[in-house]
Amino acid sequence: MPLPAIIGVVALVGIVFALWLHGYSVRRLVSRHMQSRQPRTLDEFGSHFFGPDAAPIAKRLREILARQVSVDLSRLSPDDRFIEDLQMVELDSLSTVNLVVDIEREFGIKIPDADAGKIRTLRDLVEYVSRTAKHTAA
Repeated sequence: MPLPAIIGVVALVGIVFALWLHGYSVRRLVSRHMQSRQPRTLDEFGSHFFGPDAAPIAKRLREILARQVSVDLSRLSPDDRFIEDLQMVELDSLSTVNLVVDIEREFGIKIPDADAGKIRTLRDLVEYVSRTAKHTAA
């Protein structure tokens, strides 16, 4: 095998390892942030942190969020900040678009970019979707 090919393969392996290590570090950091909390099922999460009207919305939003991140959300607090606490900086713009599209489809709403930029926590998102879905249904 020629030397440039060997260098290319080694570089590719190094890049893949660095990406894996970064993902592992992020998952570990988030897990450490939430480790002292009691794990909750989706139903427990909704009913524990939200009232009866918002609980089903919270449950569905946590499900949607779990499909987009590689972190166990069983210990999630609704007041965890997406960027600072959950390290969701790993969500690239395409994943963010997918998250918003999934939410819009699930609830039959539209989330303008200006509104999406103001949503910092899952609680913010639950409240936004609750308000918007009520206005859409009316």
